[in-house]
Amino acid sequence: MKKYFYRILPVCLFVLIMAGCDDTETVISIGEARNLVAEISTQSAAIGDNVTFSVKVDQEGSALALEEDIDIVLTFSGKDVEGKEVSATDVFENFSGHLYMKKGETQGFTEFSVKRDLAKYPVSGTITAYVRGYKINAAERPIVISDKHYTILSLKNNSDNIVKEFGYFVLMATVGAPVKEDVTVTIDAGEDAGKYENLPDKLVVKAGYKTAESGFIRIKGEQGPNTFTSVSMSFSTDSDIHPIYGDKIEIKVKDIDAGLTPGTELTNEQWVYIDPEQIFVSAKNEKAVKKWDEIKAVSALSIKEGDPHPNEILAADGWVFMNSYEFHPIDALTQYGKENEYGNRPPRYMAAQNVANTQKVQAVVNEKYATMTQDGYLKMWCAYDPGIGATGGISGTRDYGVSSLYASKFDGVPTGADSWEANNVRILPGTRVEVRIRIRGKKHSFNPAVWFQGNIRGVQWATYGEVDLLENPANHSNLNGAWQTFHWNDVSTSSGEKYKPSSGEKSIADMNEFDIYWMEWRSNDEIALGINGLETVCIKRDGNYTGSANGTAIWNSSTHWPYTDEYNTEGLHLLLTFAGCNEWSLGKEAAEAAAKDGSWANDFKHISYQESKTSVDTPRMEIDWIRFYRKSGYKYKGHGSPTRNIQMY
Repeated sequence: MKKYFYRILPVCLFVLIMAGCDDTETVISIGEARNLVAEISTQSAAIGDNVTFSVKVDQEGSALALEEDIDIVLTFSGKDVEGKEVSATDVFENFSGHLYMKKGETQGFTEFSVKRDLAKYPVSGTITAYVRGYKINAAERPIVISDKHYTILSLKNNSDNIVKEFGYFVLMATVGAPVKEDVTVTIDAGEDAGKYENLPDKLVVKAGYKTAESGFIRIKGEQGPNTFTSVSMSFSTDSDIHPIYGDKIEIKVKDIDAGLTPGTELTNEQWVYIDPEQIFVSAKNEKAVKKWDEIKAVSALSIKEGDPHPNEILAADGWVFMNSYEFHPIDALTQYGKENEYGNRPPRYMAAQNVANTQKVQAVVNEKYATMTQDGYLKMWCAYDPGIGATGGISGTRDYGVSSLYASKFDGVPTGADSWEANNVRILPGTRVEVRIRIRGKKHSFNPAVWFQGNIRGVQWATYGEVDLLENPANHSNLNGAWQTFHWNDVSTSSGEKYKPSSGEKSIADMNEFDIYWMEWRSNDEIALGINGLETVCIKRDGNYTGSANGTAIWNSSTHWPYTDEYNTEGLHLLLTFAGCNEWSLGKEAAEAAAKDGSWANDFKHISYQESKTSVDTPRMEIDWIRFYRKSGYKYKGHGSPTRNIQMY
C-alpha cells in the first residue's frame, strides 16, 4: 500500500516541510551578505536519534574566523500530528537553546536527542538560530520527528519554491539516515505535466545513501502573459520504512515576459532584457561558473565578442557584444585569484580610484569594502572603521572605510599603464555601456555614482568631458533622485560659469531594486543617456538636445566639443564611486560642518566593520553587471599595447 502520511497533517504545515533541503549541506538561496551559516545533521529524526546543529563562518575553505565571542540563541517551534503546538522540551533531551562560539573559531555545534517517550508524532517543526549583529544564512532549519525516517522532497538551493518561466530547478529526495534498501519515489505532475521539460517519473535513493537528485528540470513558459502562476507535482512511495512526508510541492512561477506596457519605459528593465537576471558566461569561465552556481550556469547566455545584442531592437540597430563585467565570484575574476583575508572577493579587472577627492572623509580600501557576492554582483559599501589609513599616496587616517574603482583609463601614464588589467575596454564613439545597479541602506549624505571621464590629461575640469551615467545625491527629502549629466568647458562662454552641462533628473520610485542605466556614444556628433527603456538626455555637437538642459540651452560647439575620438583619442574611462558627506547631497556649508562633527554618518556609525557586511542599514551600492556593446563604426584606436577584451564574464 502506498503511503501518504502527510495528508493526516494540517495543510498549514506544507510550507514548513517543503522548505527543507539536504540534511548535510547548506543548500539555500544565499542572501546578499555572507556571515554565518547554520546546518543540521538531519531533516528527519526518529525517536532516540541524536541531532547536531552547527553554525560556521559562511565561506567554504576560508580561514576567516570570528573577531569576538558570540552566543547564538536556538529556538524550536513545532506542531504535532493533531496540530497542537509543541516546544523543544516536549520533543528533545538536552536542548540548551544556546550555541557558543569563541573568538578565533570558525565553527561551533551543539547536540541533543529526540525523546524516546515521544507520544504524539509526527512532529513538524523548525529550529531557528539567531545572534545579534550577524546574519545567519539558512538560520531556519526544518525537521520532522517521528518513529521513522521519512523521505522529504524539495527543490535544491531553493527554499522559496520560486522558479522563473523558462528557468531550471533540481528536485531532491532526502532521507534522514542512509537507507538499507532502495527507496523509489514516484512523481506525478498530473495536469501540469506538459508545463515541465525533463521531469523524471521517479527518483531513487540508492541503498547506503541519503539523497537522490534529478537532472535539470525546466519550466516551460508562454509568450506574453502566462495563463498559469504556479505548477505542482505529487509524490508517493511503496517504502514502509521511509514513507513520504509531504506528498506535494507547489512551485510559484515568475512570469518574465508578461508584456511591455507603454508608459513603463522608465521603470521596467525588460525593455532592455526580457530576463535581466540572466548571467553572461564565456567559454573560458563556463566550468568555474557552473561550480559556483549550477542553476545560474544552466540558464546562462553563452556569448562572445561580435554576437548581436540579445534585445532584438538593439540588435537591429547594429549593437554587437564586446565585453562584460558579470562579477561571478570565481577565482579567475577575483583580485589576486582568491578570497582575501577579509573574506572578500574584489573584482580583478578594476583598480582603486584612491585620489584625494574620494578620501575627504573616507579611506579607500577596496580589499576591505568591495566584494563579489555569492549572488554574483559587486557590492561596494562604507562603514565606521576609526584609524584606517588613506591609500594611494594620500596621507592620514580616516574614521570610515569605503571602496572606489576605475577601469579603462588609457592614457599611457605611468608608462605601461595601457597594458594593466584594469585597462581592458576602450570606450570610444560607437560604444554602448549598460550598468545594472541598485542602491541600498542608510544612504543619506552619500552620492553613489557611475560615471565616465575623458582620458586626455593636462587640461582643467571638465575640458576633457565628463558623463555622469548615474548620480544619486541622497538627502532626507529625496533619496531616489537619479541624475544623468554631461559636463564640459565651453571656452567661448563669456559668463563666469564656463561649464556647460546638459542634465536631467528622474525620480526612481525604488532605487533599492535593480534598474539598467545606459550610455550610447553614437558618433563624434551625438551622445545619449537612458534608464531602462527610456532615453533621458541626448546632446549633439550642433547644439541640439533632447531631455533637460541646465544653464544655457545651446553651446558653441565650434570652439570645444570633447566627445570625439579626434580630441579624446584614448576615449573615456569608467568610475564607480561612493562619496560620503557629499556637498551636493547636504549643501556645502552643511557638509563642511558634518565632516567636522561626524554627523553625516549618524545613521550607520554604530555599525562595526564586521556588522557592516550584513546589516540592512549599511550604505552600499550593488552592481549586477556592466556590459559593453559596439557598432560597426567603432574603431579600436589609441597607442600602446593594451590588454584588449580580456573575458571578464
